[in-house]
Amino acid sequence: MDAISQFSKSGIFNHAEKGRFTGAYYFNIEDIRPFMESKGFENLELIGSNVGAILTNEKWDYWRDRGEIELSKVKKLILEHAADPSILGISSHLLYIGKKKG
Repeated sequence: MDAISQFSKSGIFNHAEKGRFTGAYYFNIEDIRPFMESKGFENLELIGSNVGAILTNEKWDYWRDRGEIELSKVKKLILEHAADPSILGISSHLLYIGKKKG
């Protein structure tokens, strides 16, 4: 629990278990665009790169069973809402798209 408390304060994740991913840095969503702008980028998009992960395998099976057309509609809906600020926090990975100024 101490490691989780430290992570929530610092935003730095260093997994202590051997063989696990370490050295991840986390940002509050509202801080990402200003941070990237301060590094010389023009903000183009910030999306949740895996917001579809909110659906369980059972839910994906449900939509697959409804046929390819319905499944395509669900995928399209997820893509259309990937940049919605109200759901960015449910994605375990964000994708920042920017263009270097100058």
